[in-house]
Amino acid sequence: MRKSLLILLLGAGLAFAQTYPEHSLYDLNYISMDSLRIADSLGVLGRSGLTDSQYLGDTVTVTGVVITAPTIVGNVKVSGNWSFYIQSADSAEWGGMNVFYYDSTAAIAAGYGAIDTGYVIQFSGWLQKYSSTSIMGNFELTPIPGDVSIIGINSSRPAPAEVKISDLVQGDLRSGGKMKFYPGTKYKGAYVIIRNVTVKDRVKSSSGQWSWTVQDAQGNTIGTYDISQYFSARSYGVDPNWEPPPPGSKLDYVRGILMAYSTYGYEIAPMYPGDIKGDYTPSITATGAGVAPRRSAAFPGPSSQVTVRALIKPTNPNPSIVIDSAFAHYSVDNGSYVRVKMTADTSNTYIATIPAKPAGSFVKYFFEAWSDSLVSLSPDTSSTALFYYVKSGAYTIKDVQYTPFKDGNSGVADLPVTVNGIVQADTSDFPVELDHRNNTPKTPRVFIQDAAMPWSGIMLYDSLAYALHRGDSVSVTGTVSEYSGMTEITVTSATKIQSGKQTYAPVKLKTGTVGGKASGDSTAEQWESVLARFDTVTITNNDPDPSYSITSTNGSFREYMVNDGSGDCRVDDDGSNTYSVDPHDTAWGFTILPQGTDIESLTGILEYTYGNYKLYPRTNADFGTITGIKREPSPLPKMYSLEQNYPNPFNPATTIRYSVPNAGVVSLKVYNILGQEVATLVSQRQSAGTYTVTFQAGRYASGVYFYRLTAGSFNSVKKMLLLK
Repeated sequence: MRKSLLILLLGAGLAFAQTYPEHSLYDLNYISMDSLRIADSLGVLGRSGLTDSQYLGDTVTVTGVVITAPTIVGNVKVSGNWSFYIQSADSAEWGGMNVFYYDSTAAIAAGYGAIDTGYVIQFSGWLQKYSSTSIMGNFELTPIPGDVSIIGINSSRPAPAEVKISDLVQGDLRSGGKMKFYPGTKYKGAYVIIRNVTVKDRVKSSSGQWSWTVQDAQGNTIGTYDISQYFSARSYGVDPNWEPPPPGSKLDYVRGILMAYSTYGYEIAPMYPGDIKGDYTPSITATGAGVAPRRSAAFPGPSSQVTVRALIKPTNPNPSIVIDSAFAHYSVDNGSYVRVKMTADTSNTYIATIPAKPAGSFVKYFFEAWSDSLVSLSPDTSSTALFYYVKSGAYTIKDVQYTPFKDGNSGVADLPVTVNGIVQADTSDFPVELDHRNNTPKTPRVFIQDAAMPWSGIMLYDSLAYALHRGDSVSVTGTVSEYSGMTEITVTSATKIQSGKQTYAPVKLKTGTVGGKASGDSTAEQWESVLARFDTVTITNNDPDPSYSITSTNGSFREYMVNDGSGDCRVDDDGSNTYSVDPHDTAWGFTILPQGTDIESLTGILEYTYGNYKLYPRTNADFGTITGIKREPSPLPKMYSLEQNYPNPFNPATTIRYSVPNAGVVSLKVYNILGQEVATLVSQRQSAGTYTVTFQAGRYASGVYFYRLTAGSFNSVKKMLLLK
């Protein structure tokens, strides 16, 4: 049967093989040792050219052995993508490569549905880098339309290459470690094995993705990636209850495909059952399903004894392994930890009691479990802990949001709370609707605050919250959860106390205060879900996501960077405003904001999504005066001048052109018919030249306006007409 299939496919696919230059996987992957050593000396950021293939962007013909079948990599049935790995038959060094087909139907029609591990295939494809902006991006081949040729079938895939973590990284890249481009780069995309490692930490996201790391005896650390259906609890996983070995587990080996991403540096992706072997420590789960309520009181009082609970079970594949003992450790006001034995409440649930503590006490705690002489501690107290405050009286949103730890997680996650606040944004700001530009559903959101201070805002989720309106004073009850880095309350009841209340004024922040900060960074985390405002910002990058670029027919994420001089911060367009950075959106009546646009002020809710703190403007009213100042490449003017705006009359935008023959401070302001200043378009030192400024008047009423240019001793005023 296999022989017949081979003959059939041999005849079907050879016709195209000589259309494009044939190169070995070694040639496509190879980067000079000198370049890699320079990259090592310079560090990770900003050196992408040093690790690029000379064939990047070319269409080539290649031959390789299939290391992973397409059917096990990612969610091929739902997403429509088809991905697998090939490797040179000669060596894993410079020999690995990802193959990524965007259309699974076309991939099957081209013959990729028939390939399996060990098959030797030949095809033509376009060489690109997974992340075009990252020095650590992985190369991949996107097949061009055509057939794949099976030119041989091996009995097994090649043996994995022996690699040490110390060949890949020094220390932990997340905490000051250093990635080793030499010699690690030559193994990217290849099948490797790493022996004698210990699981350092693990965390599960709300999507079911497990991120876990392993380290060697010297503390050198790499991450893992759950791209295989056998090693993921995400929607495409074979077993939704799968979990990685807990921290402290001693592994004989982990084998899989070696990749590289920015968070951990290198990552290894186990692919098939048997790719992980070792002794697993017990699993301890202190939050989420199966352990609620994790604590006897969300907000303990000074007379409250607190029962803490954890789900503890053996994870070793050996079914005879059982939990020998479990303990809770607690500390009061950062004092020494006290160890308390836990008892089994149910078969896998263990409880312990922490005595009552005085009001104002800060209590943190973690768990310890033993199984067959192996111990687990959870959570990792080097970075976080479970905690609560003992308090008398009413509780505020800050009591829900605040955390002293860098993970950003609430101390009352998974617990019921009741808080009061005023609605700062409702579903008219972040609506329940399809985005007509890409036909994807928007996520409706409601935000409340109880002050204009740090830790004072929180997001509400569930349809009960969607009936609330901006300016409502409300009391809400619900369960606290952490969703992809955002603390939110799933509302079970909402009581409107009063309508039409004055909302809290936006907190004025610098873009660098929140932009670029890691999840849980206290300077940024304290403003999560708070209405914030940036003053005098410029759009410094209107296309920060090249994989989903504004130049793409698929459209972009429509996010952009703004900067007030203190650093870039992302802005997202999920609100109801009609401003966009994507030129495609002119078809929907949006006003396009090009790179270089100046915005007098920008207001919105601060959120943390997809690895970034971002500002989410609500409506057009959140945008101050918008101007775009451009200097023309014309000869230097000989005299000052202020020209008539065009078009005139206008709606909603017009352009003003002026010239300054000498460098100096230039001011261009707009006034209404009463002589009141309504907008400052230019207020800065400019070199000699001719400039154009775009005035966006979407938020102003129809009527006559005046604009005045002041530069040195020159003054000029002209009239313009806004007609809506």
